[in-house]
Amino acid sequence: MNEERNSVIGQELQNARLDKGLSLDDIQQSTKIQKRYLAAIENGQFDQLPGAFYERAFVRQYASAVGLDVTEFMQNHDIQTQTVEPDLSGARVDSDNVTRAGMHQVEESTAEKTRQMLPKILIGVAVVAIIGIIWALVASFAGSAKQENTTSSVSVTTSKVSSSASSDAEKSSTDASKESAAKSSSASSEKKDKDAVDLGAGQATGNTVNYGTVKAPANKELTLNLKTTGASWIQVSDASGAVLWNGTLQANGNQDVKIPATVPGVRVSIGNAAATAVSLDGKSVDLMANNATVWNLAMTFTR
Repeated sequence: MNEERNSVIGQELQNARLDKGLSLDDIQQSTKIQKRYLAAIENGQFDQLPGAFYERAFVRQYASAVGLDVTEFMQNHDIQTQTVEPDLSGARVDSDNVTRAGMHQVEESTAEKTRQMLPKILIGVAVVAIIGIIWALVASFAGSAKQENTTSSVSVTTSKVSSSASSDAEKSSTDASKESAAKSSSASSEKKDKDAVDLGAGQATGNTVNYGTVKAPANKELTLNLKTTGASWIQVSDASGAVLWNGTLQANGNQDVKIPATVPGVRVSIGNAAATAVSLDGKSVDLMANNATVWNLAMTFTR
């Protein structure tokens, strides 16, 4: 987009917003686009946006939020709506595997790589030490068991009564062990069911799919996983609008977002829904996007 057309687009959007009596905060709340990007659009400063793909996507969302006819608005300004891969040539990939546009790429130093590997090395040493301790305990227990079996055999040869009593005791012990194992298995199964997430039924309305009754374990942190097959801008916010995570994932990106146990719900804004997959604690979430580009996902938790 050229500068003159950008200025016209920004002015028309700003006028429509003011006619509606809305503030930039209101538009940010409804579109989940950061206010600094909204201000850049109104000022015609499209070079402040992440890339060409997001220029079109953000303008489209803004126009919809202020009640304009989106199709007519895009056609009047000759704005193409097909999917365009964002220009990430000048982007930087941070240590959290998130691409942030407009930042130069920096190679990690040898010292930094060594620092990152140190915890893994320490964990490996700890695992080896634990395995050694377990092996020593098992060997000690096996030696004690062998000694007890030898003593039991001597008792059998000297007394039939003692052998019979020992057999009854062993049978009782075995039965008790089986019963204990069955109870433990049942309790484990019940706990697993209690800790599992149940998404319930989702309902798509407009550009949003809503899961209003997501059953989640009480007092447990949840993990929202985001995967992409193509570059996609994503923002995750809690029910109050506080941002838990946002950024641009490249193709084959993978990002885990931790959701505290106190959060009653989340909203996910997606800039390239066709290339994005979402799951909650391992349960795949059906976005129901129907090939839409810009899409929202809302989930309310019942604990």
